[in-house]
Amino acid sequence: MNLFQQLYKSIYSPKDIVTFRFQGIGKTIRYVFLLVLISILPTTVQFITFSSSSLQFVKESLENDIPSFSIENGSLTSEENQPLTVEKDDMIIIFDSTGKIEEGDLELEGNTIAFLENQLVVINDGNRQTNSYSAFSQFSVTDEMIIDVIDSILSLKWILLPAALLILYLFASGLMFLKVSIFAMIGVLIANLIKRNMKYRQSFRVAAYSATVSTLFFTLMKVLQTSIAAAPLLDWFVMTVIMYLVIKEIPRPKSNA
Repeated sequence: MNLFQQLYKSIYSPKDIVTFRFQGIGKTIRYVFLLVLISILPTTVQFITFSSSSLQFVKESLENDIPSFSIENGSLTSEENQPLTVEKDDMIIIFDSTGKIEEGDLELEGNTIAFLENQLVVINDGNRQTNSYSAFSQFSVTDEMIIDVIDSILSLKWILLPAALLILYLFASGLMFLKVSIFAMIGVLIANLIKRNMKYRQSFRVAAYSATVSTLFFTLMKVLQTSIAAAPLLDWFVMTVIMYLVIKEIPRPKSNA
């Protein structure tokens, strides 16, 4: 049975998952890497789209729509006395050197880049990242310098993007292997509680395939851009339930009586 057949079986069949506990560890590791690849696909698409089209939009806006400015002593300054908003498709750029707009006033939905008086705020599909201008307190940054940096990034994007995505994949893989390792210990505990024989190495294999349903579900939610309340708790609950159902399929040890 290849990895994709195992993926399909792992969605609905605890009886099949329990048979995977005897397979080689190499195949299980490859399966975990496959799950990680699936899980980061929505993020990868968003990242590529955001880093390409959005950077080009920011560059064009800085050149044509936003007045000249500088960042000095941790503060954005310009001759503009009113906040400006530039919109294109699903991307919004907000420029406010007056201090009238604060971080809390920004909508979390959609994609927004906000040049505020004391900080740069980037919002990408509900994820907000705030960067204070205090990091530039020792020197001055102008709009021309930012345009030059964007030009450099765009010219090197086919080198920078694969490197960034590789780092993302390795980081996500590390987290997935950590989760599977933790649930392998939980699986051994469950096996002891319901009187089933299962060693840690077998539990590791079971945990890897038990992660399938929650991984696919949360990947689909990312595609649909739907947020789930208490997502980590739901993820761990679903995985625990599936592991319990899988371990129940292990035959009870025969009594010596």
